[in-house]
Amino acid sequence: MTEITIKQLKIINALIECGSALAAARQLALSPSAISYSLNQLKKQNGLTLFTRTRQGLRPTQEALDLQKRYADLASLQSRKREFVITTYSLIEMVLAEHMAGQASVTNGSLMHFMTMSTSDDERLRKLKHREVDIDIGGRLPEDRSIVTSRYLHSATCIMGRADHPHIGAQFTLDDWRSHSHLRWQRDLGSINGIVEKLDTQLLAERDIAWTSPNLLTLAWLCSATDYVMLMPTVFQPALQKRFAVQFWSPPPELEMTFDCYLHYHRAMEENINALALHKILQHAE
Repeated sequence: MTEITIKQLKIINALIECGSALAAARQLALSPSAISYSLNQLKKQNGLTLFTRTRQGLRPTQEALDLQKRYADLASLQSRKREFVITTYSLIEMVLAEHMAGQASVTNGSLMHFMTMSTSDDERLRKLKHREVDIDIGGRLPEDRSIVTSRYLHSATCIMGRADHPHIGAQFTLDDWRSHSHLRWQRDLGSINGIVEKLDTQLLAERDIAWTSPNLLTLAWLCSATDYVMLMPTVFQPALQKRFAVQFWSPPPELEMTFDCYLHYHRAMEENINALALHKILQHAE
């Protein structure tokens, strides 16, 4: 095989990240014809077909992904990164921050930079592909060959209310569900559909919604200070009870649901992400 140059590897990397020759050319300040020429040279010299055309754009072959990894190595992207940009939900951010603050060996001196998660799935995916974000933990994103996706946690859901709730006893009933006002976690519909099953049942649709917010910590505080109730993933019970005067009830059978959350990162960052051992933080959620 003829040696592949760093310039050619850089072009392959840009094509995978951008999904089109035109966008890759803009990113690299090259002409589209220069991109095409480079690909044709690779095919002529090494017999490599690196991309196939689809309605969604250029789809990389496994050979292209392997070459992208080689580019990452040469560009020192696989060396330990000093800063990780993480987007996730506020409750998960709190649990991650608490764990990492007490485990210096996990971060090894790296900066954990948490940012607000985009509400659009397409925007979340774009930021991952362009490496504006290193780690995205949330609802499952559309499949992309440059992005690694794995389930981060799976949990039942429960009902959360104030610790000294004056109207709800030891068991939460459907009458309690119908007679109380609710707090609702407001996320992009595409994200929610990837997180909570049975979203469109009549019982959910008929709730009296008093307050909506994308911030789960804000909702937890509000729940502790009022008679409102809300659905909450069971996995977060310990963290919330440490900080807020709340209690939890098992839902009636008609309201049993599950919460799923996924870890996403760029394939070229796999070694660095694995070193953080993020799955161990919430492994009890399974």
